[in-house]
Amino acid sequence: MMVIIDPTVEDHSVEVKAIEELVVKLGGEVAKTDVWGKRRLAYEIKKLTEGIYVVVEFKIDPDQLKELNRVLSLRPLIVRHLNVAADGK
Repeated sequence: MMVIIDPTVEDHSVEVKAIEELVVKLGGEVAKTDVWGKRRLAYEIKKLTEGIYVVVEFKIDPDQLKELNRVLSLRPLIVRHLNVAADGK
C-alpha cells in the first residue's frame, strides 16, 4: 500500500505506526514499512503540493481490506492511499 501523509504533520512516524497497528488490529501482518520521505506531488491534492510517501507491505484477509480502506479514508492526515496486490512472490 502506498500512503501519502500530510507534510505539515510534526511527526509522521506516529501516523505510520497507527497504520501498522490498524493492519494488525484487522488480523493482518505487516511485512515491511518503507518511508520515502517528503516528495513533490504530481498535482495538487487537498491544496497540498508535497506529501510524505510511505510504502507498507502487508498480508490481510481480503474481507478486511474494505474496512482498512474505510478507516484510512477517514484519517485527516492521510492525503491519499492506494492498495496494490503483490505479484505472488
